[in-house]
Amino acid sequence: MVWLTLFAMETKKIILFGAGRSARHLVSFLVEGALEGKWSVVVADTNVSHWIEEYGGLNQVHFISGDATNAEFRHELIAHSSLVISMLPAFMHAEVVKDCINFHVHVFTPSYVSAEVNAMHELALQEGILVLNEMGVDPGIDHISAMEIIHRLKSQGAEITSFESYTGGLVAPASDDNLWGYKISWNPRNIILAGSSGHAMYRENNKLRMVPYYKLFDEVETVVASDGVRYDAYPNRNSVHYLELYGLEKVNKLVRGTLRKQGYCKGWSFLVKNGFVNDDTKIPAGEFSTWAELSESLLGLNFSINNEDKEVSDMLNEIGIFSNEPLKNEELTCAQHLQQLLERKWVLKEGDRDMIVMVHKFGYTFQGKNHVLTSSMVLEGDDEFKTAMSKTVGMPIAFAVNRLFNGDFSSRGVQIPVTAEFYVPLLQDLHNYGISFVETIEEL
Repeated sequence: MVWLTLFAMETKKIILFGAGRSARHLVSFLVEGALEGKWSVVVADTNVSHWIEEYGGLNQVHFISGDATNAEFRHELIAHSSLVISMLPAFMHAEVVKDCINFHVHVFTPSYVSAEVNAMHELALQEGILVLNEMGVDPGIDHISAMEIIHRLKSQGAEITSFESYTGGLVAPASDDNLWGYKISWNPRNIILAGSSGHAMYRENNKLRMVPYYKLFDEVETVVASDGVRYDAYPNRNSVHYLELYGLEKVNKLVRGTLRKQGYCKGWSFLVKNGFVNDDTKIPAGEFSTWAELSESLLGLNFSINNEDKEVSDMLNEIGIFSNEPLKNEELTCAQHLQQLLERKWVLKEGDRDMIVMVHKFGYTFQGKNHVLTSSMVLEGDDEFKTAMSKTVGMPIAFAVNRLFNGDFSSRGVQIPVTAEFYVPLLQDLHNYGISFVETIEEL
């Protein structure tokens, strides 16, 4: 294969699978490191033309168009690498991890550890391979920042009684020009299907709380970040898993959630309850020609938007689900049609900036008094390409590359950054890069 000739020099060799919108800062970091002689890098994606335009012709930097689902394509690259970074869709990580273990290559991903990947822990240990996962923003920076505080409070003798952690990929105030307060800065399919994978579960008042999908966007709390803005927060996935992982088995409350601008969840709840985000049933091509026809089918002939909450009706009208905007003449689900619509409505325009907001709240007792420690990170992107999402998803992995090659990580097997070996240096690297937190403590 032609790419076997790309690694002529005896340098550390990095393969990056997947170079979508969340990978921009990571790619730039890897290219800069290659130009400094730290390593050589190959970026493999189905479309690399824009990267070639930007970085083509550089020594030790190569861009290859290819399909990572093709095992032969993966194997040829992995076999000649020192480290693999998988920014592919989460369902593809297991195959990449399996290949990396077989070829004795370390591998990093930003995604949640699946059961299939976790089952490879012992084999990775035996082979001396580090499989470092959950290295994005959420999961990723949330672990790194929260675990430092948890261990710090415990070392001071405090007893943690509650933990809440919320993250949102939002739009910066200066670029907020729609009623939803939202624009797309990452995988749009994941935005459409957020929360649909099953019940959200968390601990509240020392009891298990389960929230089904159809009620998820009605179960909203108000969270205030360091910017003073009040956000809506809804529970995300299975928070109960983190009781043991974070060493917080005795807390009365533990919840991890997602942040949105106030009002967003009311509008999204309407879409969920009325089938607009259904991804199970494909609509025959050509059955409906406009959004108005599709909405009439879902809502019924007697439905009137005027009977809805005015805030919600204005939001729905703004995105155009009752308009004569045409539908694609393809066999698609409602969720796929909605994704295509919102990719047009919620696009980051020229000069727009996105924003990442993360808030941790710790309730604890210390010396007989109750306290709440709030730690917040508010980060705006530079423009519509160099987004805060790209920075916070990519840079934890970027800094981990340096740390691994410098010999700072001795752990092997399937890991996430919840131990001091990982979070201490990475938190410092992130702080030096401008990704930092503001803490406040309130005595109750």
